[in-house]
Amino acid sequence: MSTEPKSINEHAKSTTTEGSASQAISPDFLPPQSYMAIEAITFPGEALRKIHDALLPFSTPYESTSNRSRIKSQKSTNILWLVSNGSISIHRAYDDLKVSVTSGPIVAGLGDLFEPIGRYYFRASRNSRVSYLPGEYAKSIITEKQLWQDVAEVLAFTVHMMIYRDEHLVSKTSYSIIRAKLIEYMKKREVSDLSRTGIVAYIQETTHLSRSLIYNIISQLAEGGYIKTSNGKLIEIAKPLPKNF
Repeated sequence: MSTEPKSINEHAKSTTTEGSASQAISPDFLPPQSYMAIEAITFPGEALRKIHDALLPFSTPYESTSNRSRIKSQKSTNILWLVSNGSISIHRAYDDLKVSVTSGPIVAGLGDLFEPIGRYYFRASRNSRVSYLPGEYAKSIITEKQLWQDVAEVLAFTVHMMIYRDEHLVSKTSYSIIRAKLIEYMKKREVSDLSRTGIVAYIQETTHLSRSLIYNIISQLAEGGYIKTSNGKLIEIAKPLPKNF
């Protein structure tokens, strides 16, 4: 008997014809020892808004020279960026991988307040409103306004997202990475503007997997009835995604 894993479409067919085959598809809600679910991570929207609103009156408006431009200051690497509207994406400096994208109001650069290492850079979306202030100045305002607990909440979220990425992206198969990214995309729709970003482009920008590979797996998932797409956008995860391709 062949031990080859079933394709996604074969999985979908077997679940409708064999009563016991439903065991082959595991739901996203697994025991803690399995992996971290993105639903377990709460976005610190209120904390970010409090920090943003407290720092904004002391910040300097940033004039962007082009659409989706890389934002940077000539004065210092220890800078906090305030995005009042629009969105900001964070990119890994050495290979330009897009790590995350979030809509404003948001404060970017909190992780570099005490020890800036310059391993990431930011890009602001078209027509976003951005301002900035030096890290040392921001620290004094945060102390005065008693906002360090809010800063800790934001940094805890960042650590949790790093753990999530490590569990789902490091030493994983291409399919398991795409599976995690589909779930992440749906979750991020709640806090980020992904209306202009197709699911294939989103996965390619955040993983460096090939477009053809991503498209092939997305197509099979759609054919199997696991996901619904429209004009390249992921609309719905209709049923639990298979654990394996």
